[in-house]
Amino acid sequence: HGKRERAPSICVAKYPEQEEYLWRNVELELQVDFAQKLIHKIRSARSDYNIPRNSKTEAFFRASDDSTRELVNNFGSFITLLSSCSSLKSVDGPPDGSAILPISDKCEVFLVLKGMIDPLKEIQKLEKKKEFLVQSISKLETAMSSKDYEAKVPEEIRFVNQEKLVQNKGELDKLAEALEVLAKL
Repeated sequence: HGKRERAPSICVAKYPEQEEYLWRNVELELQVDFAQKLIHKIRSARSDYNIPRNSKTEAFFRASDDSTRELVNNFGSFITLLSSCSSLKSVDGPPDGSAILPISDKCEVFLVLKGMIDPLKEIQKLEKKKEFLVQSISKLETAMSSKDYEAKVPEEIRFVNQEKLVQNKGELDKLAEALEVLAKL
């Protein structure tokens, strides 16, 4: 710690300057951000496939370089705990019956679904959801393409509708990916 002059009381002491105490570790922050992104992807996939919270899934990862592999291994216990996985191991390719979750250009995670879910039941659920999304997108596009949409609809409603359309299309893309994975199980 730097030299600090003594104050008669803490109430009148000079507030510590940032230069005196270097609180940040940017490299560590980037590593934790990466681990959080990995956890988020696994948890989102568990939610997408309706995997119960109390069941532990097996996860594997493939890293294209040693530093990424080391990073995932270093945060392994943190990742497995927060993503409700039984294990997280490095592999060269995706195991059978697993969903592929791209994390970055250097890392992807394989979440084992085989035995965790009933593929036919999940496909039926997702097909219903897909129909609903297609109808919703169709309604929004029809409304937005009408002649006097710009003139009659307030700007904030147009913005909300545009956001809804983008969100529904993104969700539809995710559903298509999930259906593709489930079809392989």
